[in-house]
Amino acid sequence: FQDFPFFDRRMQEMENAVFGDAHRRALSQRQGTPSSQLSLSSWTPRCNVSETPTHVYVKAELPGVPKEKVAIDLENNVLTISGEHSEEKVEDGEKFHHVERSYGNFRRTFRLPEGVTPENVEAKYNEGVLDVRVAKPSPQKPKSARITLN
Repeated sequence: FQDFPFFDRRMQEMENAVFGDAHRRALSQRQGTPSSQLSLSSWTPRCNVSETPTHVYVKAELPGVPKEKVAIDLENNVLTISGEHSEEKVEDGEKFHHVERSYGNFRRTFRLPEGVTPENVEAKYNEGVLDVRVAKPSPQKPKSARITLN
């Protein structure tokens, strides 16, 4: 459980490396700026994952993303945060000299403890920060029973 966010983040960085270059070339053609001069990388929100004995917490920074463009899904003990960071409108004749901001769809996934249900998940969104609180299921006590000998 603890190492999964690292591997998930690395996998998403590799996907962004592949698709980010195509996005950079398309943006270059649209804006008339050579792609070698664009410092654009695909956007992946930064997230912190922590846990206590009773809860798992996921905090994601989503600056500039409206609440309506954020989705949170839970399936097979995997929490997925996805959405779209929309590109700002470009004025006619506007030419960029330097680009660092990036846009597009994003998706982050986090494996949760076994047995989490949607009723265990609470989410709040305030000023570009998404806070997700997941209650861990109570551990099942092993049932004990006396077995009779035949």
